[in-house]
Parts: sequence; structure tokens; C-alpha cells
Amino acid sequence: MSMPNTKIAMEGELTAEKRATLLEFHPILEKNYRLPTPMLERTYAVIRERVWMKRTGVYLYASPRIGKTVCAEEIQALLPLEFPRLYIMRVSARRSLRPSDAHMFRLLLDSVNHVLNKRTSVDLLFHNIKSDIMVKLAALGGTHFVLIIDEMHLLSDIDLEQLLALHNALHMEKISMTTISFAQPEIKDKVTGLMTRRQHQILARFLAEPIPFEGCTSVADLRKILESYDIDSEYPEGSGWSYTRFFLPKAYQAGFRLTNYSEEIWDALLNALGSYAGAGVPMEHICLTIEYLLLALRADDCPNVIISGKDCTDAVGAANLATFNGLMHNSVT
Repeated sequence: MSMPNTKIAMEGELTAEKRATLLEFHPILEKNYRLPTPMLERTYAVIRERVWMKRTGVYLYASPRIGKTVCAEEIQALLPLEFPRLYIMRVSARRSLRPSDAHMFRLLLDSVNHVLNKRTSVDLLFHNIKSDIMVKLAALGGTHFVLIIDEMHLLSDIDLEQLLALHNALHMEKISMTTISFAQPEIKDKVTGLMTRRQHQILARFLAEPIPFEGCTSVADLRKILESYDIDSEYPEGSGWSYTRFFLPKAYQAGFRLTNYSEEIWDALLNALGSYAGAGVPMEHICLTIEYLLLALRADDCPNVIISGKDCTDAVGAANLATFNGLMHNSVT
């Protein structure tokens, strides 16, 4: 089924019938929305400074589901707005069953859908990726290449050695390279191993600056996230209707806002997650919780809608179950 035209000419035209038609394509149901968060703002402030200073490498680490991949995607989108002459490449690392000199170069070429990414010659693969970077930078009038690596802990020593070779080759061409990496906490074991094996050049280039990547760490952070649902989001395009308003128009008109329940939702999240929330509540848990709340309350929309403690607990429980099922699926696949 094709998606209907969701651009609304004037605010106030969303009848119940029209919202019912648009509901199945709502970003919340399609899981394709991005909201500004305090965590992203803090992380981007750190990254943009390192890029501006042309640092060689920085890595951020956190447990699964905190939001590293989304952050990597957003940083890739934000950096060109401030640094238009950068050439940016984002790679999702994967472990090689048979470590080889070609694996890192294939990852890089795959990330840009390069037509020659299946070549078997390491020299040709290296030449292709180096040439691609040089050509793209020449077109932009720049001399700074930024590589964003997600799941860096999956790279082998050989992969990192080849990455170092690329870094050095670009340096010979007067091209700066900054590597921004995201990894799970086991990256610290890899750093220890590299130190033991005296791989100081790799450490200096890519792993010299560890930064913890935190989830939502306070009720103040959560309140800003909820404000995005209440105010800073929009669906359909051009309607002026936030996500909260779309699901609860009668309650919204009467003054209902998710932000009014920040403390109740926060308490429910902390009670459910316990010590797992030590590095902050994962963004995935928050989004799923809010999605469940909006969908559950939608059927009872009226001017005096309230969120009870049980509503919060049920939504957080459903979010935790969905996250657990997702983790189990990933472990199997």
C-alpha cells in the first residue's frame, strides 16, 4: 500500500477520520522517527570539537541499546551542516570469521556501495578506497576525512592495522583523518590487549580518548525528551500537530502534556531497570515506553485524560519485554 500525501495545508484540519487514515503511517508506528535529545546534544558538542581540532580519533562506549547507532547516524547528518567541506563515511563494523588484510577495506567500500568492493586484491581495494576519498574531497574542496565506525569492538588487530595504513597514506597526501568510533564496553579489553602487544600507533590514532556514552541520566533529561513529543515533533508534515496531539487531540486541547508526568515516568523506568540504569536509561526504553502510553491512551482520548502510576508501570514493562525480545532475536541471528 502506498502512503497517502501527509502534507496538510492548514492547522486544524485533522478530523478523526483523517487521523485514522494516517495512523498506520505514523512515524511512531513505523519506528522511523528521530527526536532531539540532551544526550545527542552533549555528544555532538564533544565530537564537533574533536573534528574542528582535527584530532585523529576518539571512541565512545556504552552497553547495548543505549542509542549509539542512532547517535552515529545523527552525527553523520549534523557534521556537514557545520563543516561542509568534510567527506564523511560511516561504517558498521562486523567480525570477520577469517581475519584478512582485505576485510577493513571491503567494509569501507561496502559503506559507499563502491562497484569494486568485491575485488580480491588487497592492493586494489586499498587503492580504490584511497582514491574514492581523495576524489570526494577534491569535489568538496576539502582536506579532512571523517570516518564514523559503529561497533568498533568487532574489528580485529589486522583491521586496525589496515585502518592505520589508510590513515598514514592519506597523511602523505596532506589529508587529515579523524575516526569517531562507537563500541560496547568490551572495547576496553581490546585496548588492554593492544597495550600488552605494544600496538602504540593504533592506540594513539584511534583509541587514545575514551568517552562514556550515557543514556538519559536525569528527570530533567527525560522532560526535554517528552517536550519533543509534546511540541517539537510534527505529523503529518505541515499540520502543526505534535505526536502527542495526534494521538490525544481532545486531551491536548485541554492541556494534557507528557511533560506533566516526567517524574512518574522516570520513577517507573528506574524501578524497572534497577542497576541497569546506572549509565543512564537507554533511549530505546524511553521511546518504547512513550509509544505504548500514547497508543494505550488513544482509545480513551477525552479532555480529562490522566496517566496513572499503573499506566506508567505497564508501559515500562511492555517496553522492557520488547527490548528483551529484540536482544534475544539478535543473539540468535
